[in-house]
Amino acid sequence: MTNTDMANVDPGKQIEAQIPDLKRYARSLARSEADANDLVQDCVERALLKWHLYKPGTNLRSWLFTMMRNVFISQKRREAVSQRYMSQAVHDESTIARPSQMHSVYLKETVQAMEELSEQERSAVQMLGIDELSHQAAAELNSLPVGTMKSRLSRGRANLRTVLQMSDGDL
Repeated sequence: MTNTDMANVDPGKQIEAQIPDLKRYARSLARSEADANDLVQDCVERALLKWHLYKPGTNLRSWLFTMMRNVFISQKRREAVSQRYMSQAVHDESTIARPSQMHSVYLKETVQAMEELSEQERSAVQMLGIDELSHQAAAELNSLPVGTMKSRLSRGRANLRTVLQMSDGDL
């Protein structure tokens, strides 16, 4: 068949005639029959989709072999990225600390201790310790001198340490 005759033949027929050679090449790349069959199928699918890029008169077998090699390399790269991701995910999984029930217990105890404070001390601890307002801003919100806010915060922290049985540096 000449090149002009090949241009008139259905692309599926032209590709189909190359399948035995594609299978041999795929086996040499993939090293397993199942992977080779998948590789041939992927190559044929891509060739049919990209048929408009094939230049009649050029070597169809070379075009298909090049396509198969590129498909194979892309698959191997994808597998490598997937394996790196999985190994990283497994590594990350082992380094992540699981939630401890103790944090929940400490939080409940702290909330209960906060409820035992006077309203003024609780407000000072809330604004300055939890909401992280500046002493000046908290004092202005309560229409109090800055020293009074500092004093309430100090007394509130001391009372929390006592109720929670903590040392001076813990709170």
